[in-house]
Amino acid sequence: MAADDARMPVQDDSDGGLRAILRNLRHSPLPPAVLAVVVATEGSTYRKAGALILLPQHGARVGWLSGGCLEAELEQAAARALTQGRAQHLCLDTRGDDDLLFGSSSGCRGVVELLLLPLAEASPLLTALRSLEREPYLQLELAVDGSGVARTDTQQWRWPASGATEAIARWRLALRAPPRLLLLGAGPESAPLLRLAHLLGWHVEVVESRARWFGLLAGADAHHAEPAALPALLATQRFAAAVVMSHHYSRDLEFLQHCAHSAIAWIGLLGPAARRDALLAELDPTTRDLLSPRLQAPVGLRLGGEGPEAIALAIVAALQGQGAAA
Repeated sequence: MAADDARMPVQDDSDGGLRAILRNLRHSPLPPAVLAVVVATEGSTYRKAGALILLPQHGARVGWLSGGCLEAELEQAAARALTQGRAQHLCLDTRGDDDLLFGSSSGCRGVVELLLLPLAEASPLLTALRSLEREPYLQLELAVDGSGVARTDTQQWRWPASGATEAIARWRLALRAPPRLLLLGAGPESAPLLRLAHLLGWHVEVVESRARWFGLLAGADAHHAEPAALPALLATQRFAAAVVMSHHYSRDLEFLQHCAHSAIAWIGLLGPAARRDALLAELDPTTRDLLSPRLQAPVGLRLGGEGPEAIALAIVAALQGQGAAA
């Protein structure tokens, strides 16, 4: 871990958000690393409570604490945590004029508190974090001495302190699993949409049976299936959002019918308003009433531009901006 900004490793940019952290935590056995957890903030800060940054002893840091101005101090503290084998409490205060002139020079005027926790393959915390691959959330209770508890609806993990301290401060945090996006059908927009969604930390699954599109689905969990297979998938997975985008009228109609009877709260439909109205007119009144309050059609914000990349950007902007990730 370099103390000098010029020597900092560049993080892998294929994924973003919590999804990137979890992807790196899959390695088994896990190489020596420190997990930095933002436990509290005050004022203007780049990251808020619950943010995670993974700092391997060797390799690229995953995640950002600031626009780059606080990373050197964070990496120094992470190196101490690994050397000493104990948690480190780090408080970074950029509110004063001294920090503007002699410190981070960010001018953000905020305070960010972090707990830096060494991770090892046998760590209960690591096991708890890995559970977010299948659980919707994780509740954390962390103490300044490094002890803690993690809970889901079905499991609980505890771990002891990694060092002595006089005063015990505790924080409670809730981590939500990366939001899941379901793409129903594929087309020219699929590849840029997948790249953008992954950068924003979404987990993406695709239902598509037409072989000509399979080459555009790299990085997604692709279900090579017809629309009729959708109910079985919806019975086993919870999705924050879905986008119907097969560019095929009868396929989209069948996808919409299944989505109407699902629990998906945000359903996008690709295509112009006239096509939307024609599809809705073919649904029975009950199905249409179930679907209409959740339907975003035409899907995407009006950002300007044309072509697959502009359409993908408009869809992802709508997903983020309208709260589908919550």
